[in-house]
Amino acid sequence: MSDLRVPDLNRVLIAGRLTRDPELKATASGRKYCRVGLANVRYYRTRDGEKKEDTTYVDILAWGNQAEVVGERLRKGRPVLVEGSLRTTEWEDPKTKEKRTKLEINAQRVTALDWDGAQHKQEEKPRPRPIEEPIPEDDIPF
Repeated sequence: MSDLRVPDLNRVLIAGRLTRDPELKATASGRKYCRVGLANVRYYRTRDGEKKEDTTYVDILAWGNQAEVVGERLRKGRPVLVEGSLRTTEWEDPKTKEKRTKLEINAQRVTALDWDGAQHKQEEKPRPRPIEEPIPEDDIPF
């Protein structure tokens, strides 16, 4: 079984709502990045027929132009679709000196699933269209 080849594929698609306002920052070299949290809810029924929900919380990291868009246009509660790849971050806890790891999504694309926060604004009723008079048949030029 040692000659079994497995493709290196790391692609994530996840939809949910932002759990906090985005934090737009820049590295020392000036490259912009944005951190935000996402909650994904899965609804299901138990064998007894009881309705349950399971929420998964994921940290999202966006870079460059995508980070600027997320940081400037999105806010807590907005529904989004995130495309990206999984990434592991490692650090040492300064208090306990233990090695810590965290799995997050390195976002290539973050798409809002509502219309510019339309659900957060008061809904406007569409104006009725004026009734147009029909064109008389003898006025048609052909």
